[in-house]
Amino acid sequence: MSPVRAWTVSGGSLRLAAAPRPTDTDDTTLIHVRYSGICGSDIPKLRTSWRGPLPSPWFPGHEIVGTVARTIDWVCVDPLIGCRSCPACADGHVHLCHGLRRVGWDLPGGLAEAVRVPSSSVVRLPALRDPAHGVLTDAMAVALHGVRCGLPIRPGRLGVIGTGAVSVCTAVCAVQAGWEVHIAARSAERRDQLHQALGDVPVTVHQRTLPPCEVVVDAASGQSDAPLRLAVACVRDGGTVVVQNAYSPQVVLSLPLRNLFRRSITVRGSYSYCRAHGRDDFRDALALLTHGGSWADLLTKDRYPLLDLPRALSDLRGTDSRRPLKALLTAGV
Repeated sequence: MSPVRAWTVSGGSLRLAAAPRPTDTDDTTLIHVRYSGICGSDIPKLRTSWRGPLPSPWFPGHEIVGTVARTIDWVCVDPLIGCRSCPACADGHVHLCHGLRRVGWDLPGGLAEAVRVPSSSVVRLPALRDPAHGVLTDAMAVALHGVRCGLPIRPGRLGVIGTGAVSVCTAVCAVQAGWEVHIAARSAERRDQLHQALGDVPVTVHQRTLPPCEVVVDAASGQSDAPLRLAVACVRDGGTVVVQNAYSPQVVLSLPLRNLFRRSITVRGSYSYCRAHGRDDFRDALALLTHGGSWADLLTKDRYPLLDLPRALSDLRGTDSRRPLKALLTAGV
């Protein structure tokens, strides 16, 4: 049985290691990975500067598109695996399960040539314009969950802070739900990129600021509390801030709380996604991606061979004129 290669973090070191080749059993499926997305929440964890908790060893990668070894069917992987017996799971709130396991965290992930996952997590890929668009399913599910569960019922003006996959997907979902959407980009380069990519979606892209909004979604990179402070500054009195940002453990809120609550601002966390109320955010998100336009092409255009993860991480630290909005690893494509 020949080994497969998989990226792992162990003892603070990132390396491509030989892992035992996974095989099918009654309740798992072997996936040959074709595309794996580097999630924004994983980028800081893949760097030696990360000071938060990590599994040891950690085999990252939860945005997976590949083919089933036995059938060659194209599939993607729903990374959330609940215990199925707690009250949260019974209500469909699998993301709140205290026994939650996640592919790419508790279980080996897809920054690898192949990965074995629970068969219940395998979802057939529909007819997408590009199979690589499937790596956006996790980000689209996060966005869809935020729009469904985090926003007030009556649409109005909604601001989005950030220019990554979750930000763009949130804008797409919110437009479909009837919101007037504005995005705050941190630079002129990012503003122009998004303006071009979202040309067929009625979204206004601004540089560094937003007009007053009924709701502001914080979907930026969480290495400081600057995005949340901007969200509070741009939301109207009595409005709502929805936090989709995966903040690093050391980040603390530096806002004056008196001002926050005097303005009657609601701050809501919108973590991950769920399967509540007869809906399934992950599978519904995948269906939405069948309509993916130029924005999906933009988010999946920067692709690196599996061996080039260090180069991808280096590029993701670059200036906005050269920095990918998202990076994908490819294997066997």
